[in-house]
Amino acid sequence: MLLSRNRAGFGKIRALASQARRFASISAKRQAAVLSSHTSTPARSADSWTNANPSSEFTVSPKTGFLPRHDPLQVLPSYFEKLEEILDEMPIYKGDGTYGLLHSGRFGERVERELPLYDVDFIFDNRILSALYRDYTFLASAYLLEPCDIQYRLAQNYGLARRVLPANIAKPLATIAARLNARPYLEHSMSFTFYNYKRKDSSAPLSVDNMEPIRRFSGCMAENSYIVGHVAAAQQTGSMVDSALALLASVRADTRQVFDQALQSYAKSMVQVNGILSNTLKNTSEYASFRTYLSGCKSQPMFNNGVMYESVVGMSGDSQYFGVAQSSNPIASLNTHLFQLSSLSPQGTLPCSDGIDNLRPENYRAFFTHINAHSSQQHIQSYALKSPVSSSHYVSVLSQVLAYRYRQWANLRDSFHLHTLRSSPEFRTYLDVQTRHIRDIAELIQRTRSNTDLEMLTPAQRASTDNFAHKAESVRRSLSRVIQDVEPGPLPTSMIAY
Repeated sequence: MLLSRNRAGFGKIRALASQARRFASISAKRQAAVLSSHTSTPARSADSWTNANPSSEFTVSPKTGFLPRHDPLQVLPSYFEKLEEILDEMPIYKGDGTYGLLHSGRFGERVERELPLYDVDFIFDNRILSALYRDYTFLASAYLLEPCDIQYRLAQNYGLARRVLPANIAKPLATIAARLNARPYLEHSMSFTFYNYKRKDSSAPLSVDNMEPIRRFSGCMAENSYIVGHVAAAQQTGSMVDSALALLASVRADTRQVFDQALQSYAKSMVQVNGILSNTLKNTSEYASFRTYLSGCKSQPMFNNGVMYESVVGMSGDSQYFGVAQSSNPIASLNTHLFQLSSLSPQGTLPCSDGIDNLRPENYRAFFTHINAHSSQQHIQSYALKSPVSSSHYVSVLSQVLAYRYRQWANLRDSFHLHTLRSSPEFRTYLDVQTRHIRDIAELIQRTRSNTDLEMLTPAQRASTDNFAHKAESVRRSLSRVIQDVEPGPLPTSMIAY
């Protein structure tokens, strides 16, 4: 593919690149030294979690949870001036009352004609690499799926995406992704949400009212709400990480009081998460205006055989990656791993068993491996059932997990853009598996309540446990009816209220 190049601009780029390479070997050695000290990690106890790569912007800790260690880099270095300019012009609605390149379908042509093939080999700074990963994955998704968005707005079907990612996106993205040990495609945490916010007031704390996205596809309020809502909810994940580690350690040490406190803390965090997401993601009417750009290039109707990464060694074939799906939020994986929920539904694909964890930041992947290994040994459910009080706290946690997963399922089932996929056997199978899994969680709540000696609880604890079990029974009955229906009907009021 021919790219229009400005000689003077590229002369400047080459000069900057040459100067920067003098420091590349030193930076690389320092980076390697940090990484090498963590490549061999001895077996750890459940409460001794250590990040595999502590220099990454994405670590997992009780302090930051799943959020990056620093606020995302908002503006790229001046070397990437043209890249920054195209990203600013990209959204369908630019926020100043004018339309951007994606509105009229001019984005791809602009990229092919004006975007330089930037040299990123000399860049080792993690904040710059993380910002570039976010921006190049935004570029890649916008370029590939622009024709699908245009087609969907015209005829309510997707058509076909572009199949070849041009070298001026593909080569830098492949280099950056490899350096971050990530996949060269749009990802939930590193691209669309957790590394895509900025504070309106830099001196004020993070909050829904003090955040806005850095990059956008659509620029609509629903996209803003989606991104900001997920970042705000992720502020609770530090407490969740702390509680998860405490839960596993308390079972191993048989410290019942610590176990109960950790369950209560985890449930409290999940209540906050559910409240934030329920309040910030209410408006789904504009969801379709950006949802197309979150699609993966794996098993999707708009991609016949994945994507060709032009001029990238080792990626000349057809590459296929997940996009940003409902299970992309790491909270879904933490719940599933910690409470071993995948064992409930061995019949198919579930959050964290569908390969989505392999696309997450490297420290996420290591953390979930750690949690899964210890939770399979410690058996939180069995330990909880040995005490009526612990059992009631466990029911409280599961009820919040059920509410979280149900909201994801309901959004997946009723999102308007997915009506075009109703005839897809793969989609219907996937949705059926999700429906059965959530029904299984509801049944687990009921079984736990049935195996709890309610006479040993306080009146308040007994009433709370009965209330959660009643809600779970309503969900179980409703989802059983949904599974039996050949065609999807309206959701039962009792489920919406849940």
